[in-house]
Amino acid sequence: MNVDLKCSDNIKGIMIEMLENKKIKISNKSDILIVEKGYDLDDGKIGIVFELSTINNLIHFLDSFLGQQENKRVITGKCEVGYEVINYNQISYFEGSGNDVFCVVGDKQYKVKEKLYELEEKLRDHGFIRISKSFIVNIIKIDQIQPWFNGKLLLKMKDTSLTIYVTRKYLREFKIFLGL
Repeated sequence: MNVDLKCSDNIKGIMIEMLENKKIKISNKSDILIVEKGYDLDDGKIGIVFELSTINNLIHFLDSFLGQQENKRVITGKCEVGYEVINYNQISYFEGSGNDVFCVVGDKQYKVKEKLYELEEKLRDHGFIRISKSFIVNIIKIDQIQPWFNGKLLLKMKDTSLTIYVTRKYLREFKIFLGL
C-alpha cells in the first residue's frame, strides 16, 4: 500500500518509521494522503487527517484496515486430507517440481494449482521473489543470506532446515528487491 504524507518536520520521522513498519510505502504519487491537521489536503486525494493527540487513533485505524487486507492474502493448498487456506505470511517458499508446484509452511507441504510464473507475478507486492527456476521465497522467512561460489547467494530459511541458492540469473533482481 502506498500513501502520501504531509505533516510537521518534528513528527515526520516518527510517522515514516511507523508507516514503514506497517509495510506502507510513502509516495507523493499516491491518491491517499495522511495529513496532519492544519496542513492543506491536495486536490484529487483522499485525506486521513490526524492530530498529534489522535495519533494512536490513526495507528489503530491503519492496523484495522491492514488487518482486513491481510485476510484476503491467502492461497488454497491441497494436503493429504483435503484443502487448507494458507495466509501469505505463513508461507516459507514455493517449489516447482516437474509439473507440480508446492507451497511449504514449516514442515508441511501443500500442492497448489498455480504455476510458478503466476505466483511470481501475483505475490511480488507481498514480499515474495523468484530466486531460481524452481523456487519463490518469502523474504520474511529468510534467516541468513550468505555469499557462495560462482556469484550465487545461499539462503538459510527459518522454520525449516532447507538452504536454497539464488542463481545468477535471478541474483540482480534479488539484490534490487532487498536494496543490496
